[in-house]
Amino acid sequence: MRNPTLLQCFHWYYPAGGELWPEVAALAPNLNEIGINMILAAAGQQRGVRRLFRPAMTAYDLFDLGEFDQKGSVATKYGDKAQLLEAISALQQHEIAVLMDVVLNHKMGADEKERIRVQRVNAEDRTQIDEEIIECEAWTRYYFPVREGKYSQFVWDYKCFSGIDHIENPDEDGIFKIVNDYTGEGWNDQVDDEMGNFDYLMGENIDFRNHAVTEELKYWARWMLEQTHCNGFPARCGETYPAWFYKEWIEHVQEVAPQPLFIVAEYWSHEVDKLQQYIAQVEGKDDAVRCPFTA
Repeated sequence: MRNPTLLQCFHWYYPAGGELWPEVAALAPNLNEIGINMILAAAGQQRGVRRLFRPAMTAYDLFDLGEFDQKGSVATKYGDKAQLLEAISALQQHEIAVLMDVVLNHKMGADEKERIRVQRVNAEDRTQIDEEIIECEAWTRYYFPVREGKYSQFVWDYKCFSGIDHIENPDEDGIFKIVNDYTGEGWNDQVDDEMGNFDYLMGENIDFRNHAVTEELKYWARWMLEQTHCNGFPARCGETYPAWFYKEWIEHVQEVAPQPLFIVAEYWSHEVDKLQQYIAQVEGKDDAVRCPFTA
């Protein structure tokens, strides 16, 4: 594609009500006429916790694009699954590629609490981890009772996460490293060095060192392609993904896709050396790095 022009069709403050996808479908002919040939669309994975009035970076159920009555409604903030698929079809009929936004760094809105062990972390320097181990409860178990195993029967528990921002009994907010089979060496490597180590961002931080987790995320990517026939993925918060995982994940999605995908990472840094290092670590599997263009 020569001189592609990408439009992000949603924003942080877009009003709730499920009207975006019908609006996008209606605008498809005009977007093509003015030279837009790629659209960045918000993925349904964010829908579950949007209904809890959480920020735009939240994610509950990867396999719900607005199909199940979870967290208070069927439709997402932008519309239901049928409307999403209609919008994608309308855009592609007008030669506009669709990139589905992905949030794979963390989850929010767990279904159950678990009894776990954690360590306090210095929020300003995540490499400073307190030696004291705290016995507590935390919302870390996701089993999606409404979906009842449709599309995936994977259950997320505390072994799927490396960090959280709230514990109960004792009740405390902050950043906590979860103690499990995968976190003995601390946070993931090959992430940005902001805050000492930027593996943790928010919510229940996904730990890619758990092989079952990485396989589930690869399976989800194949499912997403089959469901939406999208043309690519922009990964949110690239600086918080371990580069080794992101490279592996991109290689997988390109392998299973029916045609080459456009992959772009959102990396919130304006330091060119960091971006160059990141691109080198993923061996150029990204087609672009997004955030310098938002300055």
